[in-house]
Amino acid sequence: MSWFPAWVKPYVYWGISVACFLVHLSIQVSSGMLVEQLSRDFNLDSISITFLLGMVFYPNICLQIPAGMVTDRFGARRVLGTGAFVCAIGAWGFSGSQTYTEACLYRLVMGAGLSFSFVSMAYLIANWMRRESFSMMFSVAEMIALFSSVVCMRYLSTFLEFSSWRDFTFYIAYMALFLSIVSFVFIRDKPHYLEDESPSLSFLDILGHLRSFVADYQMWANGAFSGLLFANLSCFVAIWGPTFLSASSTISLQEAASMCSTLTLGLVVGCPLIAIFLPRINNIHMVLSLSALTASISMSIIVVFPLMDAFLIRVLLFVCGLSTVVYLVPFTITNYYVRPGTKSTAIGFTNLLSTIFGPTLSVIIGFMVEHHRVINGLESYSLSSYQYGMNVLPMVMFLAALLCFFAPNTHRAGGEYDF
Repeated sequence: MSWFPAWVKPYVYWGISVACFLVHLSIQVSSGMLVEQLSRDFNLDSISITFLLGMVFYPNICLQIPAGMVTDRFGARRVLGTGAFVCAIGAWGFSGSQTYTEACLYRLVMGAGLSFSFVSMAYLIANWMRRESFSMMFSVAEMIALFSSVVCMRYLSTFLEFSSWRDFTFYIAYMALFLSIVSFVFIRDKPHYLEDESPSLSFLDILGHLRSFVADYQMWANGAFSGLLFANLSCFVAIWGPTFLSASSTISLQEAASMCSTLTLGLVVGCPLIAIFLPRINNIHMVLSLSALTASISMSIIVVFPLMDAFLIRVLLFVCGLSTVVYLVPFTITNYYVRPGTKSTAIGFTNLLSTIFGPTLSVIIGFMVEHHRVINGLESYSLSSYQYGMNVLPMVMFLAALLCFFAPNTHRAGGEYDF
């Protein structure tokens, strides 16, 4: 049964997958705004709260390769529908958690549920859109999700002033349940002609291709570059940025979170730009390196001089976000670098590397902040304690500026290695 005209179908399926990814991203980027209430309700220190907030990221990391393999084998419809339902269960449980252990467990389930959304979105774009438009539709999807997350953070800061994190999470459960139903009812995995021409591979075939990805140093460099830059969003904006900025001035945590959303706004502006100019770029490695260096310098200034004027901080955060948008390029590179039938698995591998650095760096920063407080005999975390930990971010972005030269040069259709 066909619910929509043929020309509308690709955009409807794309829109549903983007909505699932939006909910997943909102869960992640809202984490930093819940620090104060969660710390108070469960009586947590910096390491414990970092671990709890990271529980939504850990399954997202571990399940990316399985997500790609399952999506290649069974399609996006069943994967998105089931994943959104699991996320709804996790969100419902997390909203009613009474102990720290319960909160960690249900937050883990939340993260596991929609960890498949990103790969499924890429799968539907690859199957339903023209090959040349992959970068454009992928970037526009990211732009919509990021812009919506900015709006979410701005309204969430107001919402949390008169409500609690439990209410917010309960609404997430309702949204995920709705998307689960919509995914099962409306999404179709691929056009009929692709079902005949490109039947799904077996798990053994997909596993064989995965081994080749793991043995390819260019795939590792490609994904790691994305991850080191994406840490600006998953580590700074989502977890440590609001706390750091509120500690460096008299602004509230909610105002600091709103300021951090300026970095996300820079990403939103950069998404259509990268989609427009990417096919026209010849020396992609140099562009990636210069962008990473710009992001590193911007973040360095913020970390070293956090007491500067708030307007200047917003400008630097915007520039940092605008430069960070190149973290999307490795996914386009992967799409053109691997053979059809295993693109979801390859994108899952790339997304694994893209997402692993944020929570890992968050834990490292948490330990460094706590270590600085202890060795200096402080009763509470000082600004210098946060600076001590946050110095890690500009360092890893400088590393990304060097690493990108080892990535494949397949950022557009028709390239040397394009399949």
